[in-house]
Amino acid sequence: MPSLSQPFRLATLPKIASLSNFSLQADYVQVADSTFNESTNNITLGISGSSISQYIINPTPKLTFDYPIPSTNIITACNAGKGQANIDEDLKVSNDDKDNNEKAINTQTKRNIEIWSFGLMVNKGNYTLNVITKAPEDTTDTPNEHLVENGTDNKAYTGADDFLSQYKIKAKAKVMSIKIDTKNSLIIAILQNGLIEFFDFKLKLLHSFDISYDNLKYAKWFTENGTEYVFVLCPLQDDKVCYKLLELTGCGSVESSPIKELSSTIIEGFSFENSKLCYQFGKLYKLNQGKIYVYSLPHCQLQLIIELPLVDKPSSGNDLISFQPVSVNRVLLTVNNVIYLLDLLHCSTLSQRELTHVRTFQLLKSAVINSEKSHNSKTIAIGISTKNGPNPTSSLEIINIDVGTNTLKDSLGKSFQVGKSDSSVILKPLFDDEDITDKRVKRNDIDEDLSVPVFQYNEIIEKLSALKNNDITSFDDIFFKDLKIKEEHYTEKDRFISDPIFLNKVLDLIFEKFNGNDYPKTLTFLLTHPLFPLNRTRNLLSLLKDQPRLFKQAIVTCPNLPLNELLEELFSIRNRELLLDISFRILQDFTRDSIKQEMKKLSKLDIQNFIEFITTGDEDSSLECFNHSQSTQLFQLLSLVLDSIGLFSLEGTLLENLTLYIDKQVEIAERNTELWNLIDTKGFQYGFASSTFENGTSQKQALPTYTMEYLDI
Repeated sequence: MPSLSQPFRLATLPKIASLSNFSLQADYVQVADSTFNESTNNITLGISGSSISQYIINPTPKLTFDYPIPSTNIITACNAGKGQANIDEDLKVSNDDKDNNEKAINTQTKRNIEIWSFGLMVNKGNYTLNVITKAPEDTTDTPNEHLVENGTDNKAYTGADDFLSQYKIKAKAKVMSIKIDTKNSLIIAILQNGLIEFFDFKLKLLHSFDISYDNLKYAKWFTENGTEYVFVLCPLQDDKVCYKLLELTGCGSVESSPIKELSSTIIEGFSFENSKLCYQFGKLYKLNQGKIYVYSLPHCQLQLIIELPLVDKPSSGNDLISFQPVSVNRVLLTVNNVIYLLDLLHCSTLSQRELTHVRTFQLLKSAVINSEKSHNSKTIAIGISTKNGPNPTSSLEIINIDVGTNTLKDSLGKSFQVGKSDSSVILKPLFDDEDITDKRVKRNDIDEDLSVPVFQYNEIIEKLSALKNNDITSFDDIFFKDLKIKEEHYTEKDRFISDPIFLNKVLDLIFEKFNGNDYPKTLTFLLTHPLFPLNRTRNLLSLLKDQPRLFKQAIVTCPNLPLNELLEELFSIRNRELLLDISFRILQDFTRDSIKQEMKKLSKLDIQNFIEFITTGDEDSSLECFNHSQSTQLFQLLSLVLDSIGLFSLEGTLLENLTLYIDKQVEIAERNTELWNLIDTKGFQYGFASSTFENGTSQKQALPTYTMEYLDI
């Protein structure tokens, strides 16, 4: 079941000027997201005015790495990574031996390293990009003389003996996002002025890409099918925003760029100011004034607007709100000191917890899991809690989250979109006690015996097996008489005939004794029985193909018919009535995705036969011969066929006939629309709102007359 745990403390934030404004703490504490997932045990944080710190979570929260920064510096972006990189061997060679030194300069060794990169703002207009590399904890072959510096003072850093290198350069603008690509030994920095710059681990600029906008406010990296993408948002005037989607192509070269722009869109009515943004699995969520706007990538189109009664529209602006994704269609929302786990698909509150010991709790980062692909439903989130009192302190705290099964079952009875009316409706009983008694008396003529009948299944099977000469009449007499069946098809009175072994044995006898000849009426009854054995449905249609009446009966009533056999019959049958029956059955019993998946396994020739049957103008097969409801069913199947095989697989006359058919349907739709508009216009012109036609005559209904009265007050 979805749940939220009580937060546990990771560390206490220092009481410094940079973190004194509680509303800005979430912006001034950056979480490295490269290694932050549901199974992580290390969290790397950039704490403004304090340090770059790494904590271990289990078994006990503990500080494992600390890189101090000046108290006046604000961290604008932070990231960490692990991987292999080429480390110059000349770091290990003394300058006294010239020959060995020259040999070392030309030699590089690939080593496991840990990398931290962060952007700092010293003051407005003065920004830096920093990189430090360190050997993993289990590496012991890194002496102090390996340190390489570039514009840094090693006295300002603690634990510098463990560093392989540290570099700092002046950035051209505020660093908004940092990505560490250890595979290609790259550090990618996205700047507020619209530049995306590529550096090596020594902060040597390799490539620069300009997105042509200088007010970049949001950037998000994500991975799809092994390819890295990033989208950026740049606010413009009049509540507009520029959205750009870019793809990371590789290391790049002189001829090609390591990144390319895939799309660029101007979105109107976006209202970027005072909005909270988060991204998960192809959807961008924007929280603004008590509403969540859901945008779908890759084109960032507005799909849905969800109203949140949990968030009041800002009047005083005192509420502290944070917003982070945790799983598919699930987000965490905090309002002051209350945490909500929301299902945005079913608009429900899966779990909530009020933290009475703190004044506010702000989310920093959550580990997002894809519960549709992962068996794990548990994840974590990190946030900042601020205590009550005259001298409040802030702490970093971890929440354990169970996102649930990601199904409707989790959301039943938990919707937050409930009507505001508190008036209760008193339900009256449908019948009085006397009426109920009368109803029970009247049922006696329907159910003569309310007790459960007991059938001697073994004796019935023995009688049926003893029959000789394929006697159809005797077979039916024994079956219907001994089981007390009144009709030739299944009814509610036959619900006690439910032994699956017995039904299987009867079917075995039928196909054994009457194979290739006329079948008894018993088979018709069994084809209408809801407990028709599943294992007997395979190849059932092929067995009954020479019996049109039973073939149709099986298609209409027999449960659990295999989809592949239904599709094979659909694409081979030329009979209009059977075609409709099969189409109804397929669309009723199977999902669109399963139908398309099974269609892809069929041969191209079978599908072409079906399309020809639908689109040709033959008197017996044209869709014009069907009524509206029948045509709708075949239209749905035709669209599924085209979705599964694609238009490019069609060619020649078949594609031409399909094009003419679609053009004809569009022409009919346009003509009907014009006629409707004409009737609507003429109706109001002559003073009636609508017409009803009875027995060939029309009756005009006059528009209501409106009067105005003046009241003296």
